[in-house]
Amino acid sequence: MDMAGSLLSGLFRQLFRSFVDEMIKILKRDIDAGKTDLNFLSAMKSESITRGLRSALATGNWGKDKQGDVQKTGVAQVLNRLTFASSLSHLRRLNTPLAKSGKLTKPR
Repeated sequence: MDMAGSLLSGLFRQLFRSFVDEMIKILKRDIDAGKTDLNFLSAMKSESITRGLRSALATGNWGKDKQGDVQKTGVAQVLNRLTFASSLSHLRRLNTPLAKSGKLTKPR
């Protein structure tokens, strides 16, 4: 089972790594252009972390690999609040990492 804390920390680590890489790229470009006064605040695009967290929570598509493909889908879902029984049923669901193709025994 993947818990919420480990999923969020992995997503934040990935977004922070891309944030640092983007900042380094901007600063290198400024250095190569011959700028003597570097503005670190303009190189920091902190909204990229916020945008990544919001999109992951809104769509349920969690993280991206090196090719840009989604690593996990369906992680975050809107809770069904139609009735109390449907809410409990929605909270008790599990997502098994079994492949859709091939002959597999039913999970118990």
